[in-house]
Amino acid sequence: MREKMLFLSAHHHYPEDFEREIRTENYLGILLERFDIDLLEYCHCDWEAPYTAGPALKVHRVTRVPGQRSSLLGSLSKLRSSTILADANKDLRAEITALSRLHTYSHVFITHPLLGNCIDMISSLLPGAMIITDAHRLESRHSEGKAAGKRGLSKRYHQLNAALYRREERKLMNKTALLLTASEWDALSFKALSFADAGKVHVVPPFIDLNDYYEAEPSVKDNSIVLHWNMHTNQGRNAALVFYRKVYPFIKAKVPDCRCYIFSGQTHSEILALAKSDPSVVIIEEPRQEGEYIRRARAVIATLREGCGGHSKILEAWALKTPVVTSLKGSEELICEPGRNILLAGTTGGIADHVVKLLQTPELGAIIADHAYRTLQKHYEADNVRAKVLSLV
Repeated sequence: MREKMLFLSAHHHYPEDFEREIRTENYLGILLERFDIDLLEYCHCDWEAPYTAGPALKVHRVTRVPGQRSSLLGSLSKLRSSTILADANKDLRAEITALSRLHTYSHVFITHPLLGNCIDMISSLLPGAMIITDAHRLESRHSEGKAAGKRGLSKRYHQLNAALYRREERKLMNKTALLLTASEWDALSFKALSFADAGKVHVVPPFIDLNDYYEAEPSVKDNSIVLHWNMHTNQGRNAALVFYRKVYPFIKAKVPDCRCYIFSGQTHSEILALAKSDPSVVIIEEPRQEGEYIRRARAVIATLREGCGGHSKILEAWALKTPVVTSLKGSEELICEPGRNILLAGTTGGIADHVVKLLQTPELGAIIADHAYRTLQKHYEADNVRAKVLSLV
């Protein structure tokens, strides 16, 4: 008999949620193989849940009630991605209580945005359920990074904020039965917080199904490159502008016949203006065409800044056997060997040099793409990750 799971997720309605939504969908697809799931979505009034209800999946929506709380009061916060979720506990409690009266849940899965709000509530309302959390240390890392660059009272403030986050993360580890992270770095970081609970921490990396990228005959590469990250965020837009202004002119000077493709359904006016001024820059608005352009390109330039999204984009390029050029920040959660399965650079000049090298030396790109594909098969292929998740729960 299939067990029953309560799955808690939230949607901020921010472009930055893209990678998180992919991860949530992947988890649901795996867990539905074993569980009947009640998905409780905490979301905005104007957002429609993308999940299709069925015999094994029931979707419940709780609409966020706008609060009067000032965002300034949330700066010293409790493991919350945003003060928008400050009232989630109150909004969700009634629905969870009602569902728990109808069903006996053997497992509860809590996604990262709701951890600070729901972990205590779930522990009290469903004390017999196995609590599974999907977490990362983004907030505490940000506070620690800000503290390193400040002085005086500002430094103390960010140090205090980081200490509060670490305290909440230790509490999270104590209350959860299974804590999943997306990278080895986050897993080691959590384990260092509490050696007593370190055995609860496991890595579930982002993954893709290689069957979706199979092609009988490999495409012939041409002198094209692809910008492949989320352009709907401020960080993504700014990264694209920096690329076109500081990197692309150098590439064009070395490889005049190069073409650059950018995928975006809602392109910012500044990027549109740049594209109109240069016929070698082409904006592709149809997402179904992405795969063919990436497959033909000699290089994919993936996320250059934090907040652009991009781990799934890098994996997609690897699956299509196209070498990736990115920054250290863009690749830090993936298993990468610079110069072997990916090319990394810390400056715009370094990015340009790598791209030119791939355009002028096709055999180098083929070697890097082959090593990247092998890394993908070993660590990020759907069947392997699926088997690991099901063995853990």
